[in-house]
Amino acid sequence: MAIVFTKLLIPVDFTVNTEIAVKKAISLIGPDKVVLHLLHVVQPHRPLATLAAQTQLDQLAQRIKGDYPGPEIKTHVLKGVVQKMIIECANFLTPDIIVIGKQNQLKPWTPGWAINLLTKSSKVSPDTVAKRTNSAVLTAKPGSIDTRPKVIVIPIRDFLPQRKLEWGILLARRYRAQVHLLAIQKNDNEEGLPQAFLNAYHQLRESLHNPIEVSAVTRHDLARATLSYAELIMADLILLNPATESGIGGSRHISDLLRRDSKIQVLDLEPYKNN
Repeated sequence: MAIVFTKLLIPVDFTVNTEIAVKKAISLIGPDKVVLHLLHVVQPHRPLATLAAQTQLDQLAQRIKGDYPGPEIKTHVLKGVVQKMIIECANFLTPDIIVIGKQNQLKPWTPGWAINLLTKSSKVSPDTVAKRTNSAVLTAKPGSIDTRPKVIVIPIRDFLPQRKLEWGILLARRYRAQVHLLAIQKNDNEEGLPQAFLNAYHQLRESLHNPIEVSAVTRHDLARATLSYAELIMADLILLNPATESGIGGSRHISDLLRRDSKIQVLDLEPYKNN
């Protein structure tokens, strides 16, 4: 098993989100030939926006090349709804990973109509992007801009998440990180650990030298329970299946619960079709 990053897609909005995403993307690449795709989406009713955006993208590409001369950089400007264009671009390019910088945080009391308005305009739901593109989607807040994973959380439900395990092994090896397996149980009275969890544990033990830490939570409000556990152990990265594990109701994503200064990064990975 080997995952090689050769093609990365970075949605660009020319804010701190872009700085976060670029640094995260650079931290993932190795010595192999790599292409960074920078994507900016403009509104269709702004005819002069495309030219201005292309100029800004070219300037950004030059700055990146000055700091990181290794990767090839390609730029793309599309017109339309941001999330829809990201999905279309990803389905065309088939990147190994999409890296999203995210500085906003929805307050717990944000009304539903406001959430829907954000979703329809410029909000990007990483889990939706992951499901509709089958690409890995990494989401990071400003607080994680210089953070490399040292503690990785992988929740395990009632099936063996082979894709999450492969990525967990890759990232644990690359960053010499410790892996915490989190068993998702149906209720507090469940005896023993699910067979899928035991299989995942043995697979990681065979592939990694560091000890594998284990714990368990109940299935109720899975995303919040996983996040609470990650915060408790000061984790840097959570590997989740999109929507079923990273969704928190409606169109909200677990990253919406993270503070702007949070060091926790979220990686959405759609399971293999045979899971």
